[in-house]
Amino acid sequence: MGYKNFGEAIMNGKIPRRKRLKKLGTVKINTVETTPVLWNGKLLRFEWVRNSHWGAAGGVDRAVGCYQFVDMENEETVCTFAMDHSFGCCYAENGKMYVIGVRGEGGGSTLDLFVSSDLQSWECSTVLTFPEGISLFNTSICKGDGKYVMAIEIGGSHEAVGAPFTCVFAQSADLTHWTMLDMMEYSYSRRRYTACPCIRYVDGFYYMIYLEGAPCHRWLPYIVRSRDLKEFELGLTNPIMWPDDDDKKVIRPERFTEEELSYIENAVNCNNSDFDLCDHGGKTLITYSWGNQYGKEFLALAEYDGSSEEFLKSFFE
Repeated sequence: MGYKNFGEAIMNGKIPRRKRLKKLGTVKINTVETTPVLWNGKLLRFEWVRNSHWGAAGGVDRAVGCYQFVDMENEETVCTFAMDHSFGCCYAENGKMYVIGVRGEGGGSTLDLFVSSDLQSWECSTVLTFPEGISLFNTSICKGDGKYVMAIEIGGSHEAVGAPFTCVFAQSADLTHWTMLDMMEYSYSRRRYTACPCIRYVDGFYYMIYLEGAPCHRWLPYIVRSRDLKEFELGLTNPIMWPDDDDKKVIRPERFTEEELSYIENAVNCNNSDFDLCDHGGKTLITYSWGNQYGKEFLALAEYDGSSEEFLKSFFE
């Protein structure tokens, strides 16, 4: 189903009641663009540690950003690496952790790859360099049909961008060497603001959760799917979630000062963005951000009582 018969599907489709996400609450201030991942039996969270320009957590005067992994059980930092990088994502397979992200503070033109088998020693290489007029932001990786696929958020003046932002795609046979698909042919979508991709592959479809820019300063996560990364089907029960007071629940209030708790409670909230997920304990664990889209942003958790495969399919069945 493409856009041409979306209206017919809405008028005539049968949409059974489905399970809903449960928002668990806020875990961190000024942290966005995260990826939950299982590593040696532990649930970790990959994070971009932002610099002062983007609003460094804790008010730290940090000149450059970097990456880190955090143990989600105790919120302790496992490792810090990749100085002067931003907007990253991770993918774990066969005892190796692969991290891809933007060189510089964001909006650069180069994607670098970091690979490690112990999260302490990292090998770095450049995987993709983009032409003038393209600025790079969020990325996401999945294992697809005989290959790996990366969704890449781009902005800038290049014709492939259209209405910023736009998601384009690259593919790889080994997670190390990447090739861009034709950005004019394989993209979503040059017609509207479409940012922050999270891509997965299930039963012949690439499912992508992304951020839609809505009227009146609102940003909401939507889901589409595609067999070929050219034609996309919009889920019938979008958006996935809405900003609401449940975002402001605090999971471990003892980890925050009274000033920080007041900051959370009184923050403007018009955004649920940077959605990412993994399977854990028979459920789907979700990380996402909320806030005002002007730098006052917060990291929160949600869960779905079922597998990520069930969750993704539920928006189309």
